[in-house]
Amino acid sequence: MVKKREIVWTLPAKNDLQAIYDYLADISSTIAARQVHRIIQKINLLEKGFVNIGQREPLLMERPFEYRYLVQDNYKIIYCIRKDKVVVSVVFDTRQYPGVLKEKL
Repeated sequence: MVKKREIVWTLPAKNDLQAIYDYLADISSTIAARQVHRIIQKINLLEKGFVNIGQREPLLMERPFEYRYLVQDNYKIIYCIRKDKVVVSVVFDTRQYPGVLKEKL
């Protein structure tokens, strides 16, 4: 049986999600809400215990934790596993320069 995991959003990840919403809300609040909902739905897959469905993040291989990611549209959702928790660290817009990701963590 697959073990359920608690999802914990770090403050930077919450801020990223808010920034995505704010940016898209200038176009349409409906589109913004839909995109944020899709990102959260993707993360909820991890809550069901399928924590290894994400690939390892190559830019963060030297970090002490094993960072993995899921992709939802243009966004990389960076997370790591800590005991019984899935810690969402960053929601990264893949249209940015990749070096920004290292700076955020």
